[in-house]
Amino acid sequence: MNTIKPTIVVFGCTGTVGSEVMHQLNKQNCNLRGVIRNPDREYPIQLDTKSENLSYISADLKSEKQLKHACLKADALFLLTGTSPDQVQNEINIINAAQEMGVSRIVKLSAPISPSNIKIKVSNWHKEIEEHLAKSKIDYCCLRPHSFMQNWERNTFTIRRFGKIFGTMGTASRNYIDCRDVAEVAVHYLISQEPLNGESIVLSGPEAITNQDMAERLSHVTKSKIEYINITKEEFFINLTKRAKLPKWLANHIIELDELALKNKEPNTDTIEKILNHKPRIMNTYLQEVHHLYSRKPIWDFWSK
Repeated sequence: MNTIKPTIVVFGCTGTVGSEVMHQLNKQNCNLRGVIRNPDREYPIQLDTKSENLSYISADLKSEKQLKHACLKADALFLLTGTSPDQVQNEINIINAAQEMGVSRIVKLSAPISPSNIKIKVSNWHKEIEEHLAKSKIDYCCLRPHSFMQNWERNTFTIRRFGKIFGTMGTASRNYIDCRDVAEVAVHYLISQEPLNGESIVLSGPEAITNQDMAERLSHVTKSKIEYINITKEEFFINLTKRAKLPKWLANHIIELDELALKNKEPNTDTIEKILNHKPRIMNTYLQEVHHLYSRKPIWDFWSK
């Protein structure tokens, strides 16, 4: 990879992790290109007179021609597209375009490796993409974060309206990592002068937390009683698809992650410090920063909207 102002392309630049990658790369000595699917989508960093090293390009992830334009003259690429049944083909298309356009490095956001006896469909999608990436001639690494702290924002409606968290995890605990720490690791490998050699990098946060403990922490920061209600997988699926209106594949994925936590003990220590030489963000810091998202509202406030 070039050592003088490399051009780095960020796919998924408007997402939670991708937008943070953009913000952090914007402070580095590089040319930065964000890829968006919709030309009308709001940019994560607005262009101004100081943005001479920052640009955006829109691309249909099914268009070979548009993906090649997105990768033109690029040195490195952050690979992240929205999780969906189309993800495998979308990311394979990007890898193919990157290889043809001479991109020399890819940092892919992937999934934790799950035991073979536990079915995680989304993990299988990532595995298929990684197998294709491994066959390319591009130097790469795969980042494998545990659950994102920010994913708790899926629960804001039931917390704010009912003061309840629903799930099927029982008293199992899950390791959470802040998306900003994941982004910082991605930037570290995107700009590193060392080869990546297809490394598999597990990213864990500082502790594993039960849903009961999360309810207690949320009760504290919101100054209201919040409780965790353990329900059956069938009840949870109905809640997610009929009430939350999530697609079936995503509802199944959320339930599979609860099952993973039940059957496979998650780490209670972080891997961030040895990579970045500083300690990771903790859950209580995240909750303090965004406590307004979880604060209780009277039911009539929702009905008045």
